[in-house]
Amino acid sequence: MKRHNKFSRTKTTVHNQKKPFNPGKYGKVWGSIDFEMAHGAKAMNPVAPSTQPIMGTLIIGGKRVEITFSEANRIIETLQDSQYRFNVAKKMGMLEAGHEPYRG
Repeated sequence: MKRHNKFSRTKTTVHNQKKPFNPGKYGKVWGSIDFEMAHGAKAMNPVAPSTQPIMGTLIIGGKRVEITFSEANRIIETLQDSQYRFNVAKKMGMLEAGHEPYRG
């Protein structure tokens, strides 16, 4: 019996879809975003000068960055804030050329 990993993403198929899946329509790096969990001493012990161990490696567009749990939270908060700011600027019509960037 085959075990299914509920954390794995299928990048090539989506259920009930008749057309082939095209990750490029979501952006040029969408298909390359991934995370690799850290193992061993790196995941158990902080590496100076940090006070937290490495949680894993964030991969975006072929770039690999080892991050701690706090850094992951900061990335999440920053991206959520950027989505909010973009939506507000869009609703206010500030995305057209000639407008100053929305600073929140």
